[in-house]
Amino acid sequence: MKSIREYHEATKHSWERLYQDSHTLDWSNQPNPFRTYLDCSRIDLANSFEKLHSPLSSAWSFPDIEPRNEPITLQTLSTLMYYSTAISAWKSYPGVEPWSLRVNPSSGDLHPTETHVYVHNVKDLPSGAYHYFVKGHQLEQRAIGDIVPALWQTLGGISTTPSIIIGLTSVFWREAWKYQSRALRYCYLDLGHAMASIRVAAHGLGLFVMLIGGFHDENIRQYLCLDKTDEYPLLFLAIDTKQPIADTHQKKIHKDTISASMHINRLSRKEVDYPLITQAHALTIETCMNSLHKKRNRNPPVSPFVKGGFSDFSFEIYEGMSIREYPVKWTIRHRRSAIDFDGQTTMSINVFHYLMRFLCSPYKADYLIPESPPLIIPYLYIHRVEGVERGLYCLDRTNQKLLLLSRGDMQHVAKELSLNQNIASDSAFAISFISNFDYALNTYGNRGYRYIHYEAGFLGQSLYLGATAGGFDATGIGAFIDDEVHTFLKTPAEQQVVYHFTVGKRLDDPRISTLPAYDSIHDNEEDVK
Repeated sequence: MKSIREYHEATKHSWERLYQDSHTLDWSNQPNPFRTYLDCSRIDLANSFEKLHSPLSSAWSFPDIEPRNEPITLQTLSTLMYYSTAISAWKSYPGVEPWSLRVNPSSGDLHPTETHVYVHNVKDLPSGAYHYFVKGHQLEQRAIGDIVPALWQTLGGISTTPSIIIGLTSVFWREAWKYQSRALRYCYLDLGHAMASIRVAAHGLGLFVMLIGGFHDENIRQYLCLDKTDEYPLLFLAIDTKQPIADTHQKKIHKDTISASMHINRLSRKEVDYPLITQAHALTIETCMNSLHKKRNRNPPVSPFVKGGFSDFSFEIYEGMSIREYPVKWTIRHRRSAIDFDGQTTMSINVFHYLMRFLCSPYKADYLIPESPPLIIPYLYIHRVEGVERGLYCLDRTNQKLLLLSRGDMQHVAKELSLNQNIASDSAFAISFISNFDYALNTYGNRGYRYIHYEAGFLGQSLYLGATAGGFDATGIGAFIDDEVHTFLKTPAEQQVVYHFTVGKRLDDPRISTLPAYDSIHDNEEDVK
């Protein structure tokens, strides 16, 4: 495989490929969703929690929040983890072993993303390298010592050393067990959800966040003692009481490793190899990171907003429309991926504008050229939204305008394009997230393939939380008929679909019971609605 484009083409869904696929799930070999470092001591995170700023819209945009003056403590870190990566509930069904849900959604509830915490200046917690043990809401102490200054310099940090650097890694096998070679797409999407989840929780605590996706993968993997594990670093988040600043001139680190534990639990009795995943991820190690800021917008993406084909109807996404938002703690802990929608509930225009504002909000990352155009263009199939005509729309995120492409009932086509899943038609609206594919690869190299999925996952997380805060529900859809989506939307060849999403009013299965997330850990504010 010479190009990441080959991987994308090879992992497209089509009805013919799906009919020929003989893959069945080996439930006896399902990967363990909980990673643990077996020889590490564990530190219980505080069983008390700090306040989070409310409402969600303020925490998401952050400029409306007053940055914190208090130091970062173990309690701060406990709150950050509890509201960004922890278990939110256990589910029980007669005859089936209980399974866990997390505040950070995951395709197929498989959770490929692992969280590592590198601590520099946190009260009541020694400096060092930690792994977050989700099942116990604990930190596993992989190494002791102040490694963050060197790590920060390696990541291109030019501001004061941050108190915390969170490293997000991915275990590809957890997804490949179910989704085979296409799984790499889902791992990258999950990463986008995870980074958005941590970002909003950090903002809610009055903390600044810097997203760092450009680094020398194998060098830093070896330095952090991940090279003998099945985890691959994908993103780092620098978190502090002041805005961390990094440039794109990351360096290779020539120091010894941090001598951290690599003694991990085995996730399955056997692991099936998927060469396409290994080869494709290796291709994404390539990047143009050292020349990003020189490139600017030399190769602007093809814009759907200048190609014509729009009707006269369009409306702006208004900032002034307000809704009654549920508190941010309740929202985060009660977010769920809906399995079924009622197919009847109409979304109010205010809630709809509220959600569109989330989709239009940008984010800053070291790997993105400043003021670069969005990598993702949302196409909306609107079924039931008050005051909005049924039809196909395109969202201009830069100018915050929704543009009508075609009038009519889109329920059947939304369902068919999403592998005949009813959730795409029974919702208030569904979305195809279309990437500026060629622009991303031409600008950022093969690593741009990660970035388009990160952005799609980031937008998906914004819809998950926004829908929950507004009294609705959402579901990410990773399975769709790729080229039929392009044919229907009439998108140019330079663009590729990478994610589907749907928002509506969920129906719960009365046979499924909800159990507490943890036996002895609970924040009473998470119940306040």
